[in-house]
Amino acid sequence: MKTYLLLALLSLTVFSAPSESKSSSDNKSELYSLLDEKNADRLLLVAFTDNTIGSIKSSASPTSYRQRGDYQSSTWSERLTNQLADDYDLKKLTEWPMTEVGVHCVVYQVADKASIPSAIERLSKDDRVDIVQSMNVFRTKAQSQSYNDPYFKLQTNMQQMQIDLAHGRATGRNITIGMIDTGVDLDHPDLAGQISKNQNFAKDISASFSTDIHGTAVAGIMVARRDNATGIIGVAPNAKLIALKACWPDKTDAIAAVCNSFTLALAVNTAIKAGVDVLNMSLTGPQDPLLTLLLNKAMAKGIIVVAADTGSAKDFPASLKDVISVQSIKQHAQVVGSLVENITAPGDKILTTLPHGTYDFISGSSIAAAEVSGVVALLLEIKPDLSLAEAHTILQKSKLISKDGIIAGVNANAALNTLCETTACSDQVLSFAQISSTL
Repeated sequence: MKTYLLLALLSLTVFSAPSESKSSSDNKSELYSLLDEKNADRLLLVAFTDNTIGSIKSSASPTSYRQRGDYQSSTWSERLTNQLADDYDLKKLTEWPMTEVGVHCVVYQVADKASIPSAIERLSKDDRVDIVQSMNVFRTKAQSQSYNDPYFKLQTNMQQMQIDLAHGRATGRNITIGMIDTGVDLDHPDLAGQISKNQNFAKDISASFSTDIHGTAVAGIMVARRDNATGIIGVAPNAKLIALKACWPDKTDAIAAVCNSFTLALAVNTAIKAGVDVLNMSLTGPQDPLLTLLLNKAMAKGIIVVAADTGSAKDFPASLKDVISVQSIKQHAQVVGSLVENITAPGDKILTTLPHGTYDFISGSSIAAAEVSGVVALLLEIKPDLSLAEAHTILQKSKLISKDGIIAGVNANAALNTLCETTACSDQVLSFAQISSTL
């Protein structure tokens, strides 16, 4: 059965120029001009299996192949994308191989949005096509907050997760977190040296990187430096971060940001190739088959994926099986009955890093997801082969309720203590009962 998808965009510099016919390299500029949500519904993403991705026929043997450079299209796949353009009266804008899942993807423009349903129906019946979708738009999940007593709020957040106790046992050393978000302030005093690699997959859409707000805020939650006499402490301050920009500010200088299937897919593919240990996606959108394919591949390789969850069953990728979905809890949210099954973490008025070396309070499930990604990094430092199932179980067990019945969400120290019940650990931490009695 053909899978229905939705589309998204991509950095011009990453791909080889598409072949001619109904496509030319100049068409990429049209792709970027159609980026906004008003025009996205005129675009189609089509994908099909290409067993020759990453290789070229050897001149010495017609049946053998040699390695091809990253993101280069095979001649066969380019011919097929041109044929599809001719057969369905589509305009090819760009194409690229998604190397980690062995599929070739192409972006087409239809004459008008009314033609999209018909084009999807016809292409879904074409034996040459495995995936066809229109545009999916994703949004980050955080809102700015301002208060005049930042250190008090910061201390409450750290006490709630007991980060100081957790750091006596693990700080995320030798763990790499992949962050798919907007850009990051690479020179921020709390982030300088914490980003081991960065790449912008929306370069021709949004050239900014270090001035982007959302990614800078999320990065600070996870890996802000400790013991530097400046600012804040991240949940996993000794972890390294790979910052992959697939989202861009919704408006100039806004914290809200948007992404799409195209840029997100490229970022996930790159994260898999980079071998990250944790993949943080502080964003939500509609179900997306191409991203499902890639994220399932990531998890099959042992990457623990953490995503923001606003509480809607339609939140993706949080809704994907085995993804650790994280909701924000307010500090004084009342517990109804027993602990809920969802993973929760503090996400209300959390102090974090912002561009230009500044700080502010941010709220939302984006922040909660970043905190849990940091906790997972702590767990992985102690047990590098931690499985997805183990991570889920430990995070569930680490959720605490205070004496007055207020839920405190994931507790980093309790999570480490749970892991250390079955894994050799150094130093001592409070027992679960001791932690609960202090709340």
